[in-house]
Amino acid sequence: MKKAKLIIWLLVLGLMGLVIFQNEDHFLNAQQSLRLNLGVFPEYHSPQLPMVFFYLTFFLYGLLVAYGFGLPERFRKRKTIKRLTIADAQRAKEMAELNTELARIKGEPPPYVQAGTDESSITSPVKAR
Repeated sequence: MKKAKLIIWLLVLGLMGLVIFQNEDHFLNAQQSLRLNLGVFPEYHSPQLPMVFFYLTFFLYGLLVAYGFGLPERFRKRKTIKRLTIADAQRAKEMAELNTELARIKGEPPPYVQAGTDESSITSPVKAR
């Protein structure tokens, strides 16, 4: 998935570069000034800047706004993952206690208890055999 995102971003940036290169007169040679009039303050005029500056500024602003709208969802997911991890640890602890009690009732030796956290082949960098 990370490679796919990288490829998509490279394609988007490459396409933007191609459009800017093929329309160099519009993006690099044409100068534009922005005007802002809020009514309370005196009217503001930006200095004459190439169009590419405005396009890139507003593109980056859009990325920042999109990231900001995604933040609450990321925090909710992180909180949910933390809560589920704690619940899983409690479940594993209870399961180990029940297995130990079951082995004691059956008169068998207590089951092997792993030290540390449980790792599967998905989370462990080295696959256990």
